[in-house]
Amino acid sequence: MLVALAAKTDKASALSRAVVYYPDCRALAPWKATVPLLMLLGGDDDMTPAKLCQDAVDRAGAPTTVKIVVYPGAVHAFDVAELPRRTKLGFATIGHDPAATASARDEVDRFLSPAR
Repeated sequence: MLVALAAKTDKASALSRAVVYYPDCRALAPWKATVPLLMLLGGDDDMTPAKLCQDAVDRAGAPTTVKIVVYPGAVHAFDVAELPRRTKLGFATIGHDPAATASARDEVDRFLSPAR
């Protein structure tokens, strides 16, 4: 999603808003954010660290177009209810965080609300 938004060069878009959960921002090139974007990130995510996305947004220079929400203590896949609280997956930690999941769901509802 982020790569597609970064590659978008014209003003017209089929998207009015976009939401991304714990995206991988390691190789994200700077872009001009024209579509409102909500990033939901785990504060303890060691697979796709929140700091990398925060840095990418800073480079994009679009603080009003991109909203970042970081859930302290949450790891990658925090919204996947089938996962245990924390487990190792290769080099990283994944796990369900019920509080972060509920908060993220509310955040998405507000962000996508037509009354926004």
